[in-house]
Amino acid sequence: MQIFPNIYLMSGFAYQRHQNFYGIDIPKENRLVLVDCGLDENDLAVMESVKKAWNLKDRKISDVFVTHAHFDHSGNAYWFEQRGSRISAGEDGKSLLSGDEHTIDFAYQRAFPICRNVKILKDQETIVLAPGYTMKCHFSPGHTRGSVCYELLYGDKHIWFTGDMVQTGEEIGQVRIGIKVDSGYDYEQYRESMKKMKNEVCDAVLPGHYEPYLCSGSGLIQIAYRELLANRDKYR
Repeated sequence: MQIFPNIYLMSGFAYQRHQNFYGIDIPKENRLVLVDCGLDENDLAVMESVKKAWNLKDRKISDVFVTHAHFDHSGNAYWFEQRGSRISAGEDGKSLLSGDEHTIDFAYQRAFPICRNVKILKDQETIVLAPGYTMKCHFSPGHTRGSVCYELLYGDKHIWFTGDMVQTGEEIGQVRIGIKVDSGYDYEQYRESMKKMKNEVCDAVLPGHYEPYLCSGSGLIQIAYRELLANRDKYR
């Protein structure tokens, strides 16, 4: 599914898969950059069908940027690493290297496939993927201790890949907040991360679950901040 020119949903809600991951096509270099990478071989099969449908089947997956360590978002990182992709993450990258409980492998009753070499990014680090494609890393702990939102500066758009930090709700103008499934969940950090993020320019939110929000990402984040404050007892 194409979301913007050269920005694709590689697996997720539109394909009856719960977890979304995205591809950023860099056609002049014949490669794709992924944000998150799905859970298992079923997500990989969807990705291959998407690549074929959009004439991307010869693209090399050069990089995978992981929003957080949970199995459903990073379970295929090892598979991509074995095929030559560079894996990058925030503090949660340490979990990808160790396979600790922050991958929530207990929810899937199988061992997390450990990566051998993960680049640990810094807060506010900027990565030039290619001319016209710049990625900025925003640490956003709360849902996990090391969650990251990635801001893609692409043309005149600020496109945010938010993982589980901010997700769309069932109705227009509603949001979902990441669930308290990780022992590293921290409401106070979550609130501070959202407070910081609400002041950033955001044209679109591409979340880790459910539908993208393409009309006013900043508005959705404002709603999410209000939700965390108004219903704080629910999220503590």
